[in-house]
Amino acid sequence: MASNTKIPVEMDFNLDSFNNQKMYKGTMATAHRIKNLLFLKPGDLPSMPDAGINIQGYRFQSIDAILSGELKEKLSDQITKYITDIPSDNINIDLSQYNGEYYLLIRFSLYQTNQDIIFGMAQSKNDIVNFNFKI
Repeated sequence: MASNTKIPVEMDFNLDSFNNQKMYKGTMATAHRIKNLLFLKPGDLPSMPDAGINIQGYRFQSIDAILSGELKEKLSDQITKYITDIPSDNINIDLSQYNGEYYLLIRFSLYQTNQDIIFGMAQSKNDIVNFNFKI
C-alpha cells in the first residue's frame, strides 16, 4: 500500500560530494526547518514577515522569559504555522548553568518517526553563543 505521507525535503546552500544541490530528507529536513525558524528574525523573509523566533535575541541569563513558557509558546505558534507536519505540543525546554556558561536545550519529540531532535545552545560570559543539534 502506498502512503500519502509526504517526506519533508529541505535544500541547503552547500553542494554534496557530486557537486549537486545538497538536500536533507525526513527528520534531518525537519531539524533544519526548525533551526531556520529559531534563527530567523521576524521580517527577514518579506513573504512571511512574522516568521522567526530570533533566538539570538534571548539572553540565557534572562531565565524568566525562557522558563515562564514564553519561548515554548512562541516556538509552538511558529511550528503550527510554518512546519505543519510535526506536532507542536511536544516541545521541552531546559536551561542550566555550569562553570559560568548557560546551556539551553530544546527537545522536539517526533511521534511519527519515534525520534527526538535536540537543539543545544551555550552562552558564555562574553555572550558568545554556540549551537548544535542532534537527532
